[in-house]
Amino acid sequence: MGFYAAKIRLWRHFNEAEHLKRCLHNKSNRRVKHESQVTRSRHFLFLQGPASPFLRRLAQHLEAHGCRVTKVNFCLGDVIFWRGKGCFYRGCNSDWPDWLASLIRRRGVTDLLMLGDGRDKHAAAIDIGRALGLGVHIFEHGYLRPDWLTVEPFGMSSQSCFPANPAAIRALAEKAPPLPSHAAFPSSFLVYALSDLVYHIPNVLLGFLLHPHYQTHGAVHPAVEYGGWIWKGMRRHARRRDAERIASTIVEEAKTNDIFLFPLQLPGDYQIRRHAPGGDLFRILEAVLVSFARHADPHARLLFKVHPIDNGLQNWNGRIGTMARRLNVADRVDVIDGGDLGHLIQLSRGLVTVNSTVGLTALQAGCPVIALAPAIYDVPGLTHQGSLATFWCNRTPPDPELLDGLVRAMAATIQVRGGFLGKEAIAEGAKAMAERLLNTMQDVADRPSPERAHFRYAQELADLLDRR
Repeated sequence: MGFYAAKIRLWRHFNEAEHLKRCLHNKSNRRVKHESQVTRSRHFLFLQGPASPFLRRLAQHLEAHGCRVTKVNFCLGDVIFWRGKGCFYRGCNSDWPDWLASLIRRRGVTDLLMLGDGRDKHAAAIDIGRALGLGVHIFEHGYLRPDWLTVEPFGMSSQSCFPANPAAIRALAEKAPPLPSHAAFPSSFLVYALSDLVYHIPNVLLGFLLHPHYQTHGAVHPAVEYGGWIWKGMRRHARRRDAERIASTIVEEAKTNDIFLFPLQLPGDYQIRRHAPGGDLFRILEAVLVSFARHADPHARLLFKVHPIDNGLQNWNGRIGTMARRLNVADRVDVIDGGDLGHLIQLSRGLVTVNSTVGLTALQAGCPVIALAPAIYDVPGLTHQGSLATFWCNRTPPDPELLDGLVRAMAATIQVRGGFLGKEAIAEGAKAMAERLLNTMQDVADRPSPERAHFRYAQELADLLDRR
């Protein structure tokens, strides 16, 4: 009997274990099934993206999680880098909102994804997505540099939903881990240039037949821009010599006088056209020069650094030189096209910017910064919050602890590692962005931060120009 009793007890234990195993298995299956249903019910509609295979790789990751992905193509360049499901919009800008709203309803779209928030069709799509209760995701090059990408809800810069309040940033940072160190992704200007050509040449040659209403988002025609690049390339040796000469001058001047750095942005960039006061970089530059002439130490120097992918069409030396001569400060104003940005920041007593990401780089180097337009890092305790007039002689240095919190909070919410060009950068960036998009837990608001809702330096800049 003892043997049979032991056998019965063993059998009961086995059945209980099997029952528990089945319960756990069923619970796991229900959880997986629920998660699968959540992702499968999401339908992402892609609008325009970068001139690279990035969106194609991102779609593959989303589809692997059960999501549906469709893309709207507007030109041949869009089609070249896309191989998934898509449709073509050939209509006018005025017809776009109704067409898009109809497509969203017919296809059951739940999320919109687009590169930047400034293009006319993208700006209209954001309003439609918000009105229809969709998830709207804006992605771009990262605020953190290099090798990061931005993905945030509804807008960027002045329209960013990321908090601008130090307390809110610190609260986000408490949940965020420190940033691990990473090796830089390989990069090549040649790859960038060739990708841009592949995107634009078919539009120039055949666009008038296939999409006559399409207009490039750039400020100038691609052919004109390529002409600027060719001329700039022909002068590369002379530009390098000039940059070396100016850099040497700045090194010597920095030993005895204050140096201020102004990193130039691209005049046609939507960071200027959409997110800066007046949308006119040249008027902002003139106002800054007027302020420098009036309020900076008479021995201080102001150095303008040309953007690394400037197309060479602007003649910055001529434009800025003319303004400086009119204000009698030409002997204290320089323009450099090249040079080591990090070294120039180290030599500077302060950095003036519209809303360039170089501002964040400068803060990380401990350099005081004033941002003349809403920027993700323009936060009390980080950037100078007083007037431009006071910045020249009474600058506010950044709080290192708050800066560390800002960087960690951004990396945990609106930044992912990756890039738009290069096999490794695309692979890591597409995977990380898909994971961020599929995370339904939102750690940032769905409305722009009220602190960024106005251009607080607009009046001071306008007054400087009126009284010059």
